[in-house]
Amino acid sequence: GAPADIVVSDLIMPGLHGDELVRALRQHRPELNVIIITAFGSIDSAIELVKLGAYDYITKPFAPADLISAVKNALDASDARRLLVREQENAGNVPGLIATSAAMRAVLQTLPRLATARHPVLITGESGTGKELIARAIHDLSGRTPFISVNCAAIPETLLESELFGHERGAFSGADRAKAGLFEAADGGSLFLDEIAEMPPALQAKLLRVLENGEVRRLGSVQTRNFSVRIIAATNKDLDEEVKEGRFREDLFWRMNVLNVDMPPLRNRTEDIPVLAQFFLDEAHAAATTMSSEASMLLRRYAWPGNVRELRNAIHRAATLSQGTSIEITDLPPRILALTHVGELVTGASRRQITLKDLERAYIAEVLRQTGGNKSRAAEMLGIDRATLYRKIEEYRTEDPTR
Repeated sequence: GAPADIVVSDLIMPGLHGDELVRALRQHRPELNVIIITAFGSIDSAIELVKLGAYDYITKPFAPADLISAVKNALDASDARRLLVREQENAGNVPGLIATSAAMRAVLQTLPRLATARHPVLITGESGTGKELIARAIHDLSGRTPFISVNCAAIPETLLESELFGHERGAFSGADRAKAGLFEAADGGSLFLDEIAEMPPALQAKLLRVLENGEVRRLGSVQTRNFSVRIIAATNKDLDEEVKEGRFREDLFWRMNVLNVDMPPLRNRTEDIPVLAQFFLDEAHAAATTMSSEASMLLRRYAWPGNVRELRNAIHRAATLSQGTSIEITDLPPRILALTHVGELVTGASRRQITLKDLERAYIAEVLRQTGGNKSRAAEMLGIDRATLYRKIEEYRTEDPTR
């Protein structure tokens, strides 16, 4: 007969468990959506299957209308995902996201599924890895509108609640008019909660209630408003650790962490560095249009603690300073030169088993060389004040007057 368009399965079946079924279908029919039927007490198991690739779950007992609605949504999502996969294959990459490395290609391959899923998405990764770009890509692929973004760390706690949920006139001192919150503004679209780990505990509890019942109540109001918003959140912190330390609610963590994207740091995707560097150089519209082989090699050897954001800033700076048509080593930020050279110093030091003090002396000498003897710039790069640098230089002279 004709191949199936959707699978509806109980979590527990004779001879085959739900996770085995989901794994097999993800391998052989990845475009096929699976709906898991489970008892209320096994919701945790059902959520684990969603993480494995199931589309949704419904709990027993359920009304026929609930099953019909779940099946319709799953079929619509399957059609949308097939279209997105074809579009991605034709286009190569998601616009604005460069993925030469296997690590980033793996991330991009998950986007069609994430775009058509109904659960929240949690994007993790170090600062500067492109978490908001991924959030926007998921949103754009979903076809939803609008995209509303809020940085939970950038807004004071006293204002964040009002920003998210809105308020009525007179709800607090200074509330001279009613205001819709970001949940209402994002109705029909996506709400991106950046740095969600910084959300205060009281607001975490309110967010959990919103995710559970799909209703928002403005501050100072008794009326609730229904909404349809896809939540995408991001954090550069280890939420498991935040939960253990009592700074993030465990129940909210499990609600948010159904679908997860972990962004690789730039040092783990070095194949992307030359391509990204050229992209940012083109973006700068400067006289310099190419990278010298020496500069390109140095970029690949640097650890990039600030990730893609740091690379973009470094290339834009180099493009501004460059006197020719090619970016040279001397156009790169001093910290990249110094820290790349110090990597060689550390490697050599470990081979020769020299002392930490001798390594410090060698590093300070290297930074002074890179800055042309400018002690103010050297102190800034070293993260110490000038007085400390002068004291260390004098110590080295006292220990070895020939230096």
